[in-house]
Amino acid sequence: MRKSLDMDIASNNSQNAHSESQKAGENGEKNKNKNTGDAQNTCYCGKDRNLNIVELLCASCNRWFHESCIGYQLGKLVPFMTNYLFICKNCSPTGLETFKKNQAPFPQMCITAIANLKQESAKEGNNKAMFSKDREIIPYIDQYWEAMTTMPRRVTQSWYATVQRALIKDIHVLFTYEEDPVQGPMFGLHNMELTAIKPNYEAMIKQGQLKVTDMGIATDPQPSPLAFRPMDIPLVLDGSFAFVPSGHDWELPKI
Repeated sequence: MRKSLDMDIASNNSQNAHSESQKAGENGEKNKNKNTGDAQNTCYCGKDRNLNIVELLCASCNRWFHESCIGYQLGKLVPFMTNYLFICKNCSPTGLETFKKNQAPFPQMCITAIANLKQESAKEGNNKAMFSKDREIIPYIDQYWEAMTTMPRRVTQSWYATVQRALIKDIHVLFTYEEDPVQGPMFGLHNMELTAIKPNYEAMIKQGQLKVTDMGIATDPQPSPLAFRPMDIPLVLDGSFAFVPSGHDWELPKI
């Protein structure tokens, strides 16, 4: 199993290097709707971010809002999600908040899972950076599936292999990897700054899912034909973005 996993990792290194180059090319582009000043990340309550709870980023003002301060009935969520659209009441023409949770592909679900495991570890004083695919990452996704995505829960365990493929494909781009003699494959985040995990609204604007109006950011009820498919989800990490494929059509590794 380890030999097959190492071969899969090696085969993806050159592809990942190209992906990193594409990501770097997007650096420096700023959100046209981002406010300036010390209060740019302030919630309605005026308090700082809290990585232990669910927080949503407004697509218009680029501020973070605590779940408990939001009036909209959000439903089940977990921290560090990126597959949503949120507009705060200050930016909404109607004065009402807007929220929509989208389908998350497996790479996004893996990022959310690892980020939450890392934050929980930090709370406990362990500060772990690497987590077992089989003992921690997959069980987290399985436990919080409905909160993490609108994708129907899989009735079989075949998605376990899809998770592994998603993790391996983006080593050195989204994830890091090491082999533990006891726990097996271990994965962490390539960028360990959890505050950098957020939706990429800029990409959504470029592809027609969102539009900039005189009133601010608005959703496009009829996305253009070039709008990204469920398999091409934009993700921001550390100011840059990449399109993360869902992996539904990937060939599964033989392990």
